[in-house]
Amino acid sequence: MDPLMLLFLLIAGRTGADSVSTVGWVTVQRGGSVTIPCFYDERYKAHVKSWCKGSYWKPCTPLVHTDSRQEGNVSIRDDPDQRVFTVTMNNLTAGDSGWYSCFVNISGASDVGDRVYLSVTEGVSTLRQVSVQRGGTVTIPCFYDVGYKTHMKYWCRGNKSDSCTPIVDTDSPQEGKVSVRDNPDQRVFTVTINNLTAGDSDKYWCRVKISGGSDVEGRVNLSVTDGPPGLSVDKQEVTGLEGDSVSVLCRYGNNRHRMWCKIGGSCASERSGSLDGRPVLIRDDRVNRVFSVTVRGLERKDTGWYWCDNGYLQIPVDITVKQGGDNEKLSSLVQLVLYVGLGLLVLLLVIIIITWKVWDKHKKNVAGGQNVGRTARKDGRSFGRSDLRRCMKTLFRSWVLTSQLHKVSSCGRFFFAEGDSSRLNPDPEYAVIDRTGISEGDPPGQTSMEPGADVTYSSIVLPEQVSSGCSSHCPAVNPASDVVYSSVTLKHREGAATEALLYMWGAAAQDERDTQILQ
Repeated sequence: MDPLMLLFLLIAGRTGADSVSTVGWVTVQRGGSVTIPCFYDERYKAHVKSWCKGSYWKPCTPLVHTDSRQEGNVSIRDDPDQRVFTVTMNNLTAGDSGWYSCFVNISGASDVGDRVYLSVTEGVSTLRQVSVQRGGTVTIPCFYDVGYKTHMKYWCRGNKSDSCTPIVDTDSPQEGKVSVRDNPDQRVFTVTINNLTAGDSDKYWCRVKISGGSDVEGRVNLSVTDGPPGLSVDKQEVTGLEGDSVSVLCRYGNNRHRMWCKIGGSCASERSGSLDGRPVLIRDDRVNRVFSVTVRGLERKDTGWYWCDNGYLQIPVDITVKQGGDNEKLSSLVQLVLYVGLGLLVLLLVIIIITWKVWDKHKKNVAGGQNVGRTARKDGRSFGRSDLRRCMKTLFRSWVLTSQLHKVSSCGRFFFAEGDSSRLNPDPEYAVIDRTGISEGDPPGQTSMEPGADVTYSSIVLPEQVSSGCSSHCPAVNPASDVVYSSVTLKHREGAATEALLYMWGAAAQDERDTQILQ
């Protein structure tokens, strides 16, 4: 062949490939659906677009085209404004696996297009080609049918699935630098490999153990490079909140087309505004070779596995959407209001309790001030000031006459009884008001008290004594005149009770001396 003609064909083929582009590889589980985008140049907006099974550079019979948009389980839709037409295939079977082409019909010239490989798996699906730099880490998702939720899953290495070497399984999830984790809710198990080396490059298999039957599997090719791989991401796991957005940076090493795809779903490129109806903003920085993807208005259903695609390599990204965003802000505000309200309620309760305690103590103090010197008596009546004076006088007079000690015990119980007046007024003082006068007619040992008078009289019988200043011829003391009367009253002033007791003790001694003088 003429070298110039060969060069022309290569340039034409390259131009055709660049004029129409699509994703390089799509994996779908049996029975599922897939939507594949095909992007074209501005000059092809008015042309007819077609989808056929096979390679575009070989003759293939179109399955569907934009002039006839539906054929069986395949449909096509053109969007000239976005310069993309999409092909949707439903109810896929294993027989649908193979190469497909999306192309633009050029009248009087060769058609232009691009090809994609569709893999329909029986029970397990994964990516096709993943590249990672040496020393790095990679996580590969393996999807399985709902019927395999409780089955054991495992990861093995080798050219053929039936002779591959098992490395790790869900019953023993860790083996050296390789680990596996199953997520039955999303029907996916993930394999993570750390500290990758060049020797880790090989074919691997995601497999599900089938008792009594052939295991089901999906294959992935892993290559480990010394330098930056042809496609990579900063993070394989991204978390966002409902209503917010997340961004993923896909770094690529060539100038072929870049796409953002959802595993088991459709793909989007820089010219797309949505992915499966979800808002997506894609910017391709060809200078820095960074393909950025921003998913806006996150919803819980956006949780799942995605991948960046450069037409040959894929790198998976796991997006997790958590409840939050505006809902979380509102929830935080409600919690703050509840906490503040609860704090104010507790503070109010404490203030009420303290106020009640202070008021209760105040009432008791007022009541105690009105009943100073009062306590209970055996007869049910209350002790008053007169009773207190009587007991005080009896107490000290009885110290003189031991025969009256039972009165001391009685008055002692008064001072230490419940409601002791000394507890209300700890420093009472007692003073002798009148300790003279002789009453006739009251028998010894009896008490006489004038009605209405705040004076208590106590009788004390003195034993017969012979004064040192009186001879034997002194007349005998009349029993009626052997009585000394004293009155005791309570004076409220500052002072110790001990001083009052000593004072009254001195008064009693003085009475005794006065009596001896009279004798």
